[in-house]
Amino acid sequence: SHDDITKAVEYALEAGYRHFDTAYMYQNEKAIGKALKKWLDSGKVKREELFVVTKLPMVGNHPHLVEKYLKESLADLQLSYVDLYLIHKPVGFQNSKDLFPVDENGHLKVDMKTDHIALWKAMEAQVDAGRAKFIGLSDFTIEQMERILKIARIRPSTDQIECHLYFQRKELREWGKKNGIPLTSFASLGSGAAITQFNKGGNMTEQQTK
Repeated sequence: SHDDITKAVEYALEAGYRHFDTAYMYQNEKAIGKALKKWLDSGKVKREELFVVTKLPMVGNHPHLVEKYLKESLADLQLSYVDLYLIHKPVGFQNSKDLFPVDENGHLKVDMKTDHIALWKAMEAQVDAGRAKFIGLSDFTIEQMERILKIARIRPSTDQIECHLYFQRKELREWGKKNGIPLTSFASLGSGAAITQFNKGGNMTEQQTK
């Protein structure tokens, strides 16, 4: 519940956590914002001591909607800016009130015209406006990032990707190191989906699958 999320964030703040990673798509920004505001208003923590990350939803992968969705996230988080704003996925959906819009056959309504270049320019405008200190990507490929780098006025600060023992992303990590774009890992302790994929031959031990 939202109350549980708020309590969890407060416990995390009490324990010393200062980096909070969320997303519009997670639908928990209001609960997180409630805890952050309480601590900020009390003076227990200063805004500059926090590092808050949120992400543009796939239904918002349209240049004219970037500002709208970031403003909604900021309102829910009760913040005037985020430290890092990411494009959550390289694929966009047709804009809809539903986060995962589907057609009459139950298929996702993918926007086949997602324009990463125009989208990145709209992201840069959020830095110019002071709504985001840094901007970046999530789950983008090397080819996709290279296209963005060719036109970027503000370089991506990171590419957030799944990376763990069974999915080490060596090529992407080397590319990021070479091009000065550090990678941020999610699911660092492993992913249930990855285990299913990599254990197709049934060779993993019981301990490895846990």
